[in-house]
Amino acid sequence: MANLSNEFLYAFRGLRKSPGFAITSILTLALGIGAVTAVFSVVNSVLLRPYAFREPGELIVWRETMREVRGRYPLLPDNYKHYLYLKAHSKTIADAAILQNASFAVTVGENHPQVVSGLSVSSNFFPVLGITPALGRSFLPEEDRKVGSNVVVITWSASERFFGTEQGVLGRSLQIGGEQKTVVGVLPKTFAFPAVNEMAGGARPGELSRYEIFQTLVPQEQDLTTDDSAFSFLVLARLRQGVSVKTAGTELDEMQQAYSLSNHLPVHLGTWVEPLSEEVTGSISKALWLLLAAVLAVLLIGCVNLASLQLARCVARDRDNAVRAALGAGHRHLFQVAFAESLVLSAVGAFTGVLLAFTVVRGFVAIAPANLPRLNEVHVSWPVLLFAAGLSILTALGFGILPALRTLQTDPQQLLQSGSARIFSARKATSTRRVLVTFEIATTVVLLVFTGLVARSFSKVLNQDRAFDSTSTIVAQVDLVSPKYSQGADSGASARSAFVDRSLDRLRSNANVQSAAITSTMPLTGEINIYSVRRPDRPLPESETPMANLRNVSPLYFATMRIPLSKGQEFQEKEREHPHDAVISQKAAEVAWPGESALGRTFQINGGTYSVTGIASDARIADLKIDTPVVYLPYWHDPPSSVFFLIRTSQPLNAFGPTIRRELWSIDPEIAIPVMKSLNGQINESLAAERFQTTVLSCFGLSALMLAALGIYGVLAYSVSLRTQEFGVRVALGATKNGVIRLVLLDASSPILVGLTVGTAMAAGTTQWIHSLLYETTSADPATIAFSAGALLLAASLAAVIPAYRASNADPMRALRQE
Repeated sequence: MANLSNEFLYAFRGLRKSPGFAITSILTLALGIGAVTAVFSVVNSVLLRPYAFREPGELIVWRETMREVRGRYPLLPDNYKHYLYLKAHSKTIADAAILQNASFAVTVGENHPQVVSGLSVSSNFFPVLGITPALGRSFLPEEDRKVGSNVVVITWSASERFFGTEQGVLGRSLQIGGEQKTVVGVLPKTFAFPAVNEMAGGARPGELSRYEIFQTLVPQEQDLTTDDSAFSFLVLARLRQGVSVKTAGTELDEMQQAYSLSNHLPVHLGTWVEPLSEEVTGSISKALWLLLAAVLAVLLIGCVNLASLQLARCVARDRDNAVRAALGAGHRHLFQVAFAESLVLSAVGAFTGVLLAFTVVRGFVAIAPANLPRLNEVHVSWPVLLFAAGLSILTALGFGILPALRTLQTDPQQLLQSGSARIFSARKATSTRRVLVTFEIATTVVLLVFTGLVARSFSKVLNQDRAFDSTSTIVAQVDLVSPKYSQGADSGASARSAFVDRSLDRLRSNANVQSAAITSTMPLTGEINIYSVRRPDRPLPESETPMANLRNVSPLYFATMRIPLSKGQEFQEKEREHPHDAVISQKAAEVAWPGESALGRTFQINGGTYSVTGIASDARIADLKIDTPVVYLPYWHDPPSSVFFLIRTSQPLNAFGPTIRRELWSIDPEIAIPVMKSLNGQINESLAAERFQTTVLSCFGLSALMLAALGIYGVLAYSVSLRTQEFGVRVALGATKNGVIRLVLLDASSPILVGLTVGTAMAAGTTQWIHSLLYETTSADPATIAFSAGALLLAASLAAVIPAYRASNADPMRALRQE
């Protein structure tokens, strides 16, 4: 212990005498370890930490498959009738609950209603999760069969928000959708169910995993009787103990296929099963692992640079080690002395890096997309700190073991005889450093190619033709929550239509409004309301029937969105007497009437028959990455209960937003307006994940490029310092400056070119892994690979020029006077 203590004290003294090296090393390690710790904090919180449910590994989600539409829609939501059948007959499922996303308009006091996210669930939802309410009870079995059930279970945060800290929350009433609902249970403070989506793909852009109100899901008659439609739900199940996800998936899929055959269904159904954790993080997990790999690569490159610096210091201390060896120091002692310095640097760098990680995590959370699962749970925890400690040990081994091993080759007699041996030894160290630089360049090429591919993909999404104009347009969501909008002989359709008419008239009369319209779906929230488009004149089997997204819109919708019509015309107010007119997108016309004119043709969708009166350009209103077929119907055919107003105005959102709210509430103060944003803001939200991924990867790529350039500069600068006498002699014998510069650059070219070759080959072999993250960009895109290699070659050339220029200025008289 005394010897170890002395070695660490000696390491501290040595580092204090080389403050430049010490500060550079500690900052490199702190930044690297801090960034890795921060990214791992996110990976740990989002991907690795189990959910706070009973045996979370047993929880699965299942969806249905339909062979006839698998090419476009690999997974479908669940059918209620199929859920009941599989639940009753499965031998691998202990229990299963069914659920559906819901929004609740809650009115507190005299305020306008506020929309709260929640779920409609079967009565066994909380038992399947293994959650018991902190107060009260969960749902009773009979409550999910009782039409108009008026009980809800709420989260602890919702209880505090709606009732404050008052006691006696149980039995209190909440006004939801204009009706009184009784609170029968309050969930534990730690309860948080992640955001899910009935369609596959995780949460939609901008959707947060914050469900606060739960009500019973009461199936409608069509849900209990329909087999080949009504796919509207998601099933959450718990496996029997010891049953694997694969076994359950195989059983359920075979049962579903047998059910299709025995009931002579016109479609071929199946089942797809995956763990709940993968369901929640499936859309983001690969991107997070990619970010972690990128930041680890940056840390690795930094360690290579530090190892190179340590090798140079070892050469400078060769004579000291030779003296120690001559005086009796053994190989183990020399190794410990050299390695102690690396341990000290790693310890200080890790401590500084962990302190930095707390700040980096806060910044990471601030710029991360809002729909990142479990974002509110991201923090630096004890497992993360243990990871940082292990990482610091690995970095010490990574950049300290090679220089320390070199001390075992110390030959005191040879080193003490003359300086030539030292120069020979230094050149051996330089050769090792060249190998390290080659590895560094190869790793940097791979990271730059990954970064370039993601950036190119994001650029294509941003710059493609959207076929609509998002500038100067405000989107306002209005939820019609009063009972009057759901009652009457027409189930409130006339009341909803009257509200839309009055609101559009009021908004269009404002001098600052250029045009206004409504749509039934928020733009850029994915494919929603997907139905088969059937032609009466040409019946097709289900596998060949085209599908389209259905949107209910008002007159002036296409003018407001500035979506051009290639044929026909958009809806007019006078056409209310002809509710069966429809406008379809060019893509819908091509898939439904290939090689034919669609204008004036008749088709069926969602149980209704319509005539094509107009063909619109293919506007990417559902997803900027997908050119989806769309069918537009006039809103008076089926006035939506959630209306999305599109207002094109000369005023900015912060100036005109209050006016929109005032105008709408003047018509009906009981409506809820949960969302008010610019259409450009909605586009930015839909691209938040891609923008975040591109930004962070670009930072890592630039850091790697800078570190690689520094590594090349360090190797060449040190090599030039060893060959100063040689260059002086060359100049004395007539070598020109350009000749010396060329000699140094040629000397530098071998590790650079080998690194570029190896790195390009590695990139070509590994980029297939991120193919699913790219849009209209091949994983082996030659332009991106060439640009990445060219950028690194340019940076390497610039890093080599300075040492080469210094070598060309060698003083021949000084060189000839040296030993």
